[in-house]
Amino acid sequence: MTAEKYQRFGLLILIALLCSACGAHIIRGASPIVQMNELSHEGKNLSLQLSMRNLNGVELIIHSIDFSLSVEENVLFTYEGPAETTIAANGTETWAVEVEESDSGRTLLEKLQSGDINSLPYALEGSIKTADDGTLRFEYEGHIYPVPGRPGRFR
Repeated sequence: MTAEKYQRFGLLILIALLCSACGAHIIRGASPIVQMNELSHEGKNLSLQLSMRNLNGVELIIHSIDFSLSVEENVLFTYEGPAETTIAANGTETWAVEVEESDSGRTLLEKLQSGDINSLPYALEGSIKTADDGTLRFEYEGHIYPVPGRPGRFR
């Protein structure tokens, strides 16, 4: 081979390496985005629906979840337990849990329902335990509002 052929061959190899470096990378091990979809209270129980969005390019197999929901720096409730669910790659799943309502939480939600206050700032913090990626932490902040025409329901 002549020097020119070696240069062309080297250039082709360099182009191939650059193209492979620019290819799609699958995200793995990223924490999900977890936020509150709906909160309702009936009697002494709270029902909470969470939306869990998988940012990974592979499915996320969840075995358990630990989290707390705080309103105005008061812990409304905590949950630790199983959450056997699988979220498709780049997908979203809804997961629900029911817990006993605290007196302080009931008071805050009743003030919100009656219109004494317009919204409640909340913080959702916790972690999930997954089959492949271990423990992944999450946190989310937002506001709770009453659902019009649906007493005891909040978003």
